[in-house]
Amino acid sequence: MIYSLALILLLGFELSYYLLIVQTGVVAHYNSDLIKLFPMFAGGVLGTLLGGVSWGKINNPIDKIMLALSLQLLLSLSYPNYNIVTLSLLGVAVGLMAPLGIYLFKAKQRKELLFALAIAYTIGTYSFTSVVDDRLWMAITFTLIAFGSALVLRGYVVDRDSKVVSRSLISYSPLMLWLLLDSNLFETLSRSGALDIWSHKTALIIAFHLFGLVAAYFIHISRVKQHIFIGLQFIGSYTLLYLEWTLALAMLYPFTISYYNVIVFTALSQETSIFKLSFTMIFVGWIASGLGLAIAVSKILY
Repeated sequence: MIYSLALILLLGFELSYYLLIVQTGVVAHYNSDLIKLFPMFAGGVLGTLLGGVSWGKINNPIDKIMLALSLQLLLSLSYPNYNIVTLSLLGVAVGLMAPLGIYLFKAKQRKELLFALAIAYTIGTYSFTSVVDDRLWMAITFTLIAFGSALVLRGYVVDRDSKVVSRSLISYSPLMLWLLLDSNLFETLSRSGALDIWSHKTALIIAFHLFGLVAAYFIHISRVKQHIFIGLQFIGSYTLLYLEWTLALAMLYPFTISYYNVIVFTALSQETSIFKLSFTMIFVGWIASGLGLAIAVSKILY
């Protein structure tokens, strides 16, 4: 029970950190300037790779996580003013956490995953409209909670029997597509005053985030049908974007995010090799989200 709660808090508040400090904090502070943000992306790729390789005597995922969170806490003290070095190191810290956090989970720990995502999406949505440069306390608090949770997990052993598959990179390509579409849609909405759904529909968005998580928990269909269902949700979300039907978009888009992320996390948590998981996360995470940001900034699709 204590391990389950620690896992929930670790993933929930680390995701909150990513959403509010990295994705909508640092990125917004630098006005989505891809050149200035490149060190963070490069550091993220490096950190994600480092998460999947042996560190000699330091080979326990929890020990790696504690080192990553220690670095993250140190760098959080400088938020939001980073230089090329500290921005790269922030990317390394967050990049390390991505595969290691997922690897701790068993595919059957769906309830823990749902509660963790519920924490992240509730906090992320509620605090989305807060002043970007005033989130120092969030960066420190979220990291401290995650670090405390990692301390509790020191005796936790990853159940390797729950890692049941090793898929090819091609089989993960739908996950990359969903992340790219999500990143582009999110960045497009967050930059449009006319389509701002977070300022006036906060409670509605949170409700449909939670609805999407519950739906993902109870709907059991084949992997192919899951991807078709997610594809239809994105088609609907982009249609509502182009039609500028913000009320409907505030319902369907949060549902889509929550639903597909449960599928992504569950699929990745089944990977037998942590190195392969890390390598896959570079494409599913950093490259896909980076391309989504680039597309949104260039306004190719909108």
